[in-house]
Amino acid sequence: MKKEFSFNYGEKRCVFSAENNAVYELEKGVTVQVVCKEYKEYDAVEWVLYFENKSDSNSQIISNICDCDTVFPLTYPRQAKSGYEPVEGDACVITMNGMVEGGFYWENDKVSATEYNFNYEYLDKTPKKQFGNIGGRSSEGMMPFFDVTANGSGYITAIGWTGDWMSEFSKTENGIKMRSGLKETNFYLKSGEKIRTSSTLIMGYTELEDKHNKFRKLIKNHFSHRSNTNATRDGLMACELWGGLKSEEMIKRINELKAHDIKFEDIWIDAGWYGQCTKCDDTFSGDWGAHTGEWEVNKRVHPNDLIDVRDAAKNAGMNLMLWFEPERAIKGTPITKEHPDWFLKLPDNANTILNYGNKEAFEYVLNFLLEYVCKLDLSCYRQDFNAWLTSYFKENDEPNRRGITEIKHIMGMYELWDRLLEKHPDLLIDNCASGGRRIDIETLKRSIPFFRSDYQCNFNENPEVLQTHNANISAYLPYNGCTSKTKNDTYAIRSSYSSSWGGAFYNAIFQSMNEDDFKWAKQITDEYRKIRKYFSMDFYNHGSNVFDSTAWAIWQYHDNEAQSGIVMAFRRKNSPFDNVEIQLKSTVENQEYLFDDLNTGNTFIGSNAIKIYLPQKQSSVIMEYKLK
Repeated sequence: MKKEFSFNYGEKRCVFSAENNAVYELEKGVTVQVVCKEYKEYDAVEWVLYFENKSDSNSQIISNICDCDTVFPLTYPRQAKSGYEPVEGDACVITMNGMVEGGFYWENDKVSATEYNFNYEYLDKTPKKQFGNIGGRSSEGMMPFFDVTANGSGYITAIGWTGDWMSEFSKTENGIKMRSGLKETNFYLKSGEKIRTSSTLIMGYTELEDKHNKFRKLIKNHFSHRSNTNATRDGLMACELWGGLKSEEMIKRINELKAHDIKFEDIWIDAGWYGQCTKCDDTFSGDWGAHTGEWEVNKRVHPNDLIDVRDAAKNAGMNLMLWFEPERAIKGTPITKEHPDWFLKLPDNANTILNYGNKEAFEYVLNFLLEYVCKLDLSCYRQDFNAWLTSYFKENDEPNRRGITEIKHIMGMYELWDRLLEKHPDLLIDNCASGGRRIDIETLKRSIPFFRSDYQCNFNENPEVLQTHNANISAYLPYNGCTSKTKNDTYAIRSSYSSSWGGAFYNAIFQSMNEDDFKWAKQITDEYRKIRKYFSMDFYNHGSNVFDSTAWAIWQYHDNEAQSGIVMAFRRKNSPFDNVEIQLKSTVENQEYLFDDLNTGNTFIGSNAIKIYLPQKQSSVIMEYKLK
């Protein structure tokens, strides 16, 4: 495969090789550098471009940047047959849905369940396919991951850019061409400016390979928080407390967890802890949202600045994770009045965006976050972001500088996270963004998508939506997260188990726990700790990956080296079948395995062909196995 990128420099179209970490001079003092890294074990390559102007004057216009402009050497039938549907093996781009547009989706199970679903876009019917995200967040509308395939072989590709991106696929005489990059670029560089654009990751596979687990391993070993930071944990294990709960109530609940030997690792304080709101004890009511941008602890609710909550958590063997949304501030809050030049604004919009491309604004954010991390000894910085960005960037670009505001803002976001991790190497970063709307290979290197969908905000979420999300996202990402607010419902809680997991069944002011509830909470937290090591291992889906209440969901997480793993099976609420048989993947044929049924505690000897029996609808079982 010939790896190339392209762009216009002035009137000239430039096409260069994306290999050997080359520096290409466009004119005296103006260069583009490609930084390239190969991962030969995975037949993979990654590269990113850096444009720099060291001259004393403005550069010419740089436009239509395609960070990837490459042909994949795939063979396919030359002529589609008129009147026939595409068949397996035809030239195809497999896409993954991103987060659904609009807040309504988490009130509509069928709509929300389409998040992370796969789509097959055949190139015979439409020779050219174009894709992109919406709204300025990288996984809103569509995920920046693509499987380009023909005749069983192909390439899984990923775009690393946390703003607006585009991709285009077309058939050529030599294979399938991919062009990708930032959605709109038409700018000159000022003297002394250096910027980067999107990164590109390409992994080849053959029809004989397990492409999804090959890609999972590539992400795990080279594009995850575990491989790129000093993190010692696969993810979070957090108990949520709504930030507007009074400190005394938080401490009471933490002490109750300790008294019942319920061992979370993180006390997760969500939004509502800041500003001068008058009612902030409930997620879905009150005026706490109007104070976003006021990053001082609300003394009325937390008179000791959360220090006593921190101490209670530590006394119970846990640390704090704290919610922030530093990029967004409501117009009229003190910081927007004191430093209006720090913010990107739109007419008639209450949201303002703190511009990370502004050095003073960047230092302000970095310093107050570092102060909180130190003061509260945070185990996790939870970053949310609840606004569309595209219009803000367009409105604030200078003439002939389209794309620069976005580029500098996104570069600032990466630098912010890198600086936080440099100062606090053990810190975890939770990348929320309205639930899963900023997932790409750049954010995966630095953070965990603990809230992979805001569907989890519901107090009565449908567990089968969570199952559908997990069955699909797990094909690509070994590290992701889910939570459940449902109390005393093991089926629902198990549906939310992931490499990061949160219990939110005791977070709201109106939620309570009795002795039976605490007993159940200890059982499920103990169960999760027992099996959590498997969630980043190889993943196999033996059941449904769509929202279908008559089906079973069945997952296998397998440690190939240790020849051990877990099987999780869910008989959904309308399934007419009380049993199912599956053949475990990657196990040793004609060998015995020891199984541990976590429902009953019973053990039994079996082979890699197992029969699962669940007599009750909407029930589940987890079985741990190991080679005997």
